[in-house]
Amino acid sequence: MRPLGIQVSQLFVLVAVGTCGESGAPIGKLAKALALDQTTLSRNVVPLEKAGWLRVARSPHDARSRVVLLTRAGARMIESAYPQWEAAQERLRRTLGAGPFEALHAALLGGIRGRTRVTRCGQA
Repeated sequence: MRPLGIQVSQLFVLVAVGTCGESGAPIGKLAKALALDQTTLSRNVVPLEKAGWLRVARSPHDARSRVVLLTRAGARMIESAYPQWEAAQERLRRTLGAGPFEALHAALLGGIRGRTRVTRCGQA
């Protein structure tokens, strides 16, 4: 994904925000969904906002809270990066073999699920 100018960790943030739809993701719930503290997430959002892929705004429900919104450019980045993500996964599957690849995938998912009970858009 390097040719696109995005890192995998940044793509995960874009996708997580995208699952929240037009109302955006409250930063606290998004941090919880990504198993990050709010300070780390805020630091990670800054370059994505500068790139024009995300926008941070005050919550319409609570002026003290901020929400993160996916821009059209961010949605286009996800669409551009997804085929490269799939290709990378397929290369890894071929390199490791199907069994070890699936075992690694299950182990990683288990680790993520063990850190948080959050599902779509930060909702428990």
